[in-house]
Amino acid sequence: MARGFAAALDECLAAMSAGESLDECLARYPRYAEELRTHLPLAQRLTMTPRHQPRAAVQEAAWQRFRSQASDMRLGRRPPLSFAWLRPLAIAAVLVLAVLGVAGGGAYASQDALPDSPLYRVKLLTEDARVWVTFDDSRKAELLLNQSNERTDEVMAMLRAGKPIQGNVLSALRERTARAVRILENHPDELALLARVREQSAEQEDLLLVLWGDIAESARDEYAEVVATLHNVQLRTSGTPGSVRPDDLAAGIIHIRGSAELVAEGVWLLGGVEVRIDRRTRGDNELEPGQMVRVVAARGSDGRLLALEVTAVSDGPPDQQYIVSGTLEDVGDGEVVIAGQRIAITTRTLLKLQLQRGQRVEIRVDDIDGQAVASSVEGSTGDRDEEASALLAYEGIIEGAVSTDEVSNDWVVGGQKFTVTPSTEIDARSGVLVEGARARVEAVVENGDVIAKRVVILADEDDADADIVRIEGVLEAGDDESWTVSGIEIVAPADVETPVVGSLVTLEGRLIDGHLVLEKLVTTFTPGRSGLALIRGTIGRIEESGAWQIGLLRVEIPDEAFVLGEPQVGSRVFIWGSRDDEDSLQAVYVNILSRTPVEPPASED
Repeated sequence: MARGFAAALDECLAAMSAGESLDECLARYPRYAEELRTHLPLAQRLTMTPRHQPRAAVQEAAWQRFRSQASDMRLGRRPPLSFAWLRPLAIAAVLVLAVLGVAGGGAYASQDALPDSPLYRVKLLTEDARVWVTFDDSRKAELLLNQSNERTDEVMAMLRAGKPIQGNVLSALRERTARAVRILENHPDELALLARVREQSAEQEDLLLVLWGDIAESARDEYAEVVATLHNVQLRTSGTPGSVRPDDLAAGIIHIRGSAELVAEGVWLLGGVEVRIDRRTRGDNELEPGQMVRVVAARGSDGRLLALEVTAVSDGPPDQQYIVSGTLEDVGDGEVVIAGQRIAITTRTLLKLQLQRGQRVEIRVDDIDGQAVASSVEGSTGDRDEEASALLAYEGIIEGAVSTDEVSNDWVVGGQKFTVTPSTEIDARSGVLVEGARARVEAVVENGDVIAKRVVILADEDDADADIVRIEGVLEAGDDESWTVSGIEIVAPADVETPVVGSLVTLEGRLIDGHLVLEKLVTTFTPGRSGLALIRGTIGRIEESGAWQIGLLRVEIPDEAFVLGEPQVGSRVFIWGSRDDEDSLQAVYVNILSRTPVEPPASED
């Protein structure tokens, strides 16, 4: 195997000398692509280095020493002891001392350096020095995996600090993982280490697959490289043929939920979005038509989607995960309070900001042994010096063709333009993503753009309500002529008194000649109580008292609450609620989604 790499290196070096590009060489040897990417530039520089010709006087002196030692040997004299065999170790020792000794305080100070620090290169060099003086292959692979895991911790630290992920940490993660795998391929008996590299790569890939929007623009190429490497590590170590190329991830990651319908072999429509699913796909890649699935797909440079991970959604108990969007009422040691609920923050919580009281955030909550635990916490990525707008919920008909082929698209729903990015979740469990479908868009306003966080396709309504536009949000400013609701400006509905700023408002209207005309204020909630929040989840239980259980969250539905739709166990709901004086969460406005699936459009033959 080592000879195979050496031959590939020699052949690529010769090809590059003849004018072939680095990428062309890597394409010919995908198995060794990671190692060749590291070694080829160095080898090419070495071959281009002019040969050093020693001075004539130096050559003559060397020959004199040689003749003298040869004469001594003929006369039976013992030559002086030679320590030439120690020279490689001495060189390595000098390098380590240079890094760890001479650098001294710099190397020590760099141990906590993050990728945006000038000391980060010293930190990586220190790690390299430790690998250089490790001669046992198993120990070296373990050390490289530890260093790769350290990169994961650095990514998490950058997220917590609200900083974009840099390319240097991604390339270091990829390089160390690739070197460890390269070593372990020559040691198939190291089962524990092979299992570790497979599991660690899966965890790292899962993390990176939700971070496309947090990657620095300059680091997108490194992102595609590292995700492809981590995915391929799992394929190679499990004996699965095939590989994912960085070009397959060049345009980002998209998250989709929907019903799977077969189009052709290996090609499926997921809620109307065409995705390729094959042996390279992790998880449930053997699907049945009509099955409900969650998919994480990579968008290639050609716009095509390749499923990296597929999870079949069972028809069992309702999903106990739920989402709470609102203002942090308190931040404690290992927990936060939002909407009156205490939610644990653990080392596994994906924090995308530094937590502070009064922040508007979105928390994805899991039920872990009866405790509410945050799986992720994120806030606005706009100007951090300005207060972020509250979450906007907007319902209407999708106007014009919709596409998922580009990194960023502008979709029009109910007359409002939304920017759809790879970070936008597409939930098509109740319908199909096509022009004319009814959709609910949850969005935030960032730097003047309305960014869609998720698009939920809704089931068909009665014909009388099909063209209704609904808006839910917080009134941030308003007078008799215009209102600003969660960051967007709308024409105030006629003959309606402007509510108090800070109130939750829900409105209904219609598009007339392309303009939104709001006909009525459905309900308003004046902020007299604390904990106004939007809860998104599934009804797990309906109590005799009328209260609903959403995951671990108990929501009371008072008589004065506005409820749109008929509730049942398993229904997905969107609830605006607030705490009363007894800290009970009371619903103010409830939007219930129908569970009735929409048949996909018939294919044209």
